[in-house]
Amino acid sequence: MWSQVRSALRNLLRKQQIESDLDAEIRGYVDAVTDEKIAGGLSLDEARRRALAESGGMEQVKQAVRNHRAGMLAESLGQDIRYGLHQMRHNPAFTWTAVITLGLGIGATTAIFSAVYALLIRALPYPGSSRLMEISQGWPKNNDYGGGLLSQDFVAAQSSLKSFSSIAGYLYDSGTPWNLSGDQNLTGTGDPIRVKVVRITANFLPVLGVAPVQGRNFLSNEDRESGPSVAILSHRLWENEYGGDSKIVGGSIMLGGKAWTVVGVLPAHFIFPQAAIEPDVYIPADLLASTSLASTNVTVEPVGMIGRLRGDVNIQQAQAELNLFAENRVKGYASLFVEWADGRQMTVESLQHYLAGDNREPLMILLACVGAVLLIACANVANLQLARAVAREHEMALRGALGAGRLRLIRQFLVESLTLATMAALLGLGIAGAVTWLIRRGGMPGSGLTGSFTADLLEAPFGKLSAAVQVNGWVLAFTAGLTLLTTVLFGLAPAIGASRADLRTALQGSARSVSSGRQQRRLRSVLLMAEIGLAVVLLTGAGLLIKSFVNVLRNDSGFDARQSLTAQIQRNRSEAPEKLSSFVQQLLPHLRALPGVQAAAIASALPLQHCPRPRRLKFGDGPQPSYMAQPRACSIGVSPAYFRAAGTGVLQGRAFSDEDNAGTAAVVIVNQAFARRYFNGGALGRQFGAIEGPNQFTRLTIVGIVQDVRYDGLTGTVAPAIYLPLDQVPTQGELDILLRTTVEPGSLASGLRKAVNEVDRDQPLFDVETMDERMSQSVAQQRLIMLLIASFAVLAMILAGVGIYGVFAYWVNQRRQEMGIRLALGASRARVVRLVSLQALRLILAGGVLGIGTAFLLSKWLSNMLVGITGHDPVSFSAAWALMTVIALLACMIPAAQAARTDLISVLHSE
Repeated sequence: MWSQVRSALRNLLRKQQIESDLDAEIRGYVDAVTDEKIAGGLSLDEARRRALAESGGMEQVKQAVRNHRAGMLAESLGQDIRYGLHQMRHNPAFTWTAVITLGLGIGATTAIFSAVYALLIRALPYPGSSRLMEISQGWPKNNDYGGGLLSQDFVAAQSSLKSFSSIAGYLYDSGTPWNLSGDQNLTGTGDPIRVKVVRITANFLPVLGVAPVQGRNFLSNEDRESGPSVAILSHRLWENEYGGDSKIVGGSIMLGGKAWTVVGVLPAHFIFPQAAIEPDVYIPADLLASTSLASTNVTVEPVGMIGRLRGDVNIQQAQAELNLFAENRVKGYASLFVEWADGRQMTVESLQHYLAGDNREPLMILLACVGAVLLIACANVANLQLARAVAREHEMALRGALGAGRLRLIRQFLVESLTLATMAALLGLGIAGAVTWLIRRGGMPGSGLTGSFTADLLEAPFGKLSAAVQVNGWVLAFTAGLTLLTTVLFGLAPAIGASRADLRTALQGSARSVSSGRQQRRLRSVLLMAEIGLAVVLLTGAGLLIKSFVNVLRNDSGFDARQSLTAQIQRNRSEAPEKLSSFVQQLLPHLRALPGVQAAAIASALPLQHCPRPRRLKFGDGPQPSYMAQPRACSIGVSPAYFRAAGTGVLQGRAFSDEDNAGTAAVVIVNQAFARRYFNGGALGRQFGAIEGPNQFTRLTIVGIVQDVRYDGLTGTVAPAIYLPLDQVPTQGELDILLRTTVEPGSLASGLRKAVNEVDRDQPLFDVETMDERMSQSVAQQRLIMLLIASFAVLAMILAGVGIYGVFAYWVNQRRQEMGIRLALGASRARVVRLVSLQALRLILAGGVLGIGTAFLLSKWLSNMLVGITGHDPVSFSAAWALMTVIALLACMIPAAQAARTDLISVLHSE
């Protein structure tokens, strides 16, 4: 093998000398034969002729020797590439059209594939990540999935489930006042900041295969009830707040108003295995060791579970064991928990599948869309190549007559196509690199989007895993494969057609007058219909998403987002209710005093946010219903001016006033949905109970009815909601500020921070943004997907229009003589235009029907992403077909007009 390589290199590097030696050798042989013929009595000319004839011709012999020479394939490929580049330089319009068309298709496809690879294919950054499983529970009949197991069930699972070598847990936004998780205040490092805190079991990091880079992990005796107050910091928090100082390990931090000892720092690359959060501080889980749920007098907390599957166990076996575990656990439940667990299903799924979450379906839809754009681009270039192949029939016929085999001619065309595809791939990689950079930048903490450590990351287009979207080796390999695929898609058919060129047919006239055969015409028509059909499919999808997005924006939100500024504050959960009430009462006058503020309010939740945990209710004087049968409503604590600040109308009754405090009768304001569901609309003045415990409830009097306000985003349904005065409802943790202004809301941000600091200098203020910005963020994913698919659809429509123009421009050029004769024989120019237009219209209508049928079959993919519209919306389908038909007819009218201006004399002169 090495000898062949050395021979090939020698032949390539010493080509001139070898060719000279070969020429001398053949000439010597011919001269020797010539001398023999002369000695036999022939003349010099005759002897030379016979010597050349017997040798087979000098050039033919040279070519035969070259064909068997090592390295000849590389040399001939180099010749093909040089010839292909020569052809491209002489046809710059074709070259740039093909490169840009394919480059856009390859670039879009590579960019979306990079996201698919990062989120759905690439292994997670944990050792042996394929064996890591997420264990959750849900109620499929209620469309409720992915919840954590009760803490007692989690403790039981750790010892009962044998399919896993180890099981770890984590808790977020749950806990007692002194053992907290969720958003907390970190003080003592300069300005107070909000950090995300998660509780983890001592084996959490070992299960993931992660070790701290500074300090140590939690010890088993630290992860227990009332264990020591120890913490592990994220690498990001360690660098940003403590300057990467290793001395922090062993030191203390003030978290939630309490001192915690730092025992470790996590690696920089560590990603928390939950899509919605990225913690800054980790503390022990501090779970009770009990597994009993035989009594209702217990504290239960939802625990997220991650298990490492044993090497000899698959997911199906683990699921079967988990199902049996769930059945056995219910047998020991108290009646309340038995009722609660009705319809429950525990699930095992790969951690990667769990983290991808809701991104899977949109990503696959986007990948299908860019694949369609790439196919249209390939069809376009294939049509251009077919036209060039017809124009080069004369050249191909001559090359075949001079000895080039059919495979050699096909290879020449494929090499030219590969060269085009490679240039397009380089352009596409540049486009993909730019797109993935934008995605990653959107996912980088501190990029200025929200000003918090982790909020930016979680607001990225594909969540916090957006940081992993990049052009790496696998994406490059995908692009290389895509380049080869496009070469075959747009280059093979023209290559095969050109290799069939017949010398006699080609030489009967100039290459310009050679008309393509019926097979090539049929192929071009099929490609054109496919382009139109794919474009119609994308236009239909874009139309459905645009109409759905408009429906979302038209949904009555129940509040006025204009001229309003919002912010969040996090109070320590250990804070006494009296102190929290005092803070609110002191802060409100400072907020109202800000210049340009019309109304100032504080609430436990703002519109569009996740609705707080529902409050259990009791109606009438009868016995308290069972736990699962108890009615529920979203419960929100608000200050008196809340509805004026939110722009929410009070439809009946009154708003809260300063007299509605802890010393007065309990009152409540309800929304329209609550009034309709529980009081058939006549709710004002009625009473109901807010359940506080077994047979304990607070009687509330309805003093007002307000507009329905949307929580959980603009796309959610409006649920029954009750509003309580902040002074009458115990509130801990997070509070929201809402200001209605007469000035530009963003200009009050600094004044708002100052007002908060004047009341409590250790109180951090975060997520300061206008309500318009919150609305924009709530529909960010829908808007992103709509814009991407709409962009791909427009690109597909333009490419299809260019393809239609190219095909009919070529068709008209091939029939110039016929058009000139028709005009000379008395045909009107309108008749010629009609001839071309009818030919185009048949293909356009056929492609449109193909596209509408395909879109009808595929529209179910979008059904879960549509709001207020079905996947078979006739307006969207009709608009897509009509738009593509108009663009296609406009594209073919240009060649039709050129055909109508054909002059027979000039045609005959050119022929």
